[in-house]
Amino acid sequence: MKILVTGGAGFIGSTIADAYLEAGHEVVVIDNLYSGKRENVSTKARFHEVDIVSPKIADVLDAERPDVVSHHAAQMDVRMSVASPAFDAEVNVVGTIRLLEAAVKAGVKKVLFASSGGAAYGEQERFPAQEADRTNPVSPYGVSKRSGEHYLFYYHAEHRLPYIAFRYANVYGPRQDPHGEAGWWRSFARSSWGASRRGSTATASRRATTCSSRISCGPTSSASRAPSSAR
Repeated sequence: MKILVTGGAGFIGSTIADAYLEAGHEVVVIDNLYSGKRENVSTKARFHEVDIVSPKIADVLDAERPDVVSHHAAQMDVRMSVASPAFDAEVNVVGTIRLLEAAVKAGVKKVLFASSGGAAYGEQERFPAQEADRTNPVSPYGVSKRSGEHYLFYYHAEHRLPYIAFRYANVYGPRQDPHGEAGWWRSFARSSWGASRRGSTATASRRATTCSSRISCGPTSSASRAPSSAR
């Protein structure tokens, strides 16, 4: 099938795009290269340098007509969201709405959405969090990611657009920017486990990627899903 990956030049998005290619799917990547890197995109994938906030996103989906949209493009910095909630909402909320509108018009069959684990739950009542636990995000980033889930529910109810929302926990692995907000995970893993354990980290990364490459698989952490009839 044809899968369009937004944010496909980034750390997580490019890894998932590679897994789709390895599984034999046709892959289209969208990224504005704000934080993503062009070299992360496989030469086997078609690349469009487009911002999801731009109206041009509709033109790309209309031309490509993907079966599935894997939505990983986002403003992902919690500190940035606190400093500029409007910018965070413009990318993570308005950008997602533009993408969903275009997906409906292009006849997309399913949307996979990269939500957030800790940021969506806020101050957790128990550990580990369960899917049905209350979500009380305490940052604009968490609010915008939870809003994305609500909009997915709306587009499923109104347009019968199936979806799965993956609430990722902290992710680390190859291609991660060690200087980014979550880069300390990578540094911690390296310093704690040492060079002899790097193979274990790579194995864990591959396992997570394999799971994400299955259209109907569940996430490694909690996920918000559409009703079973929509899967």
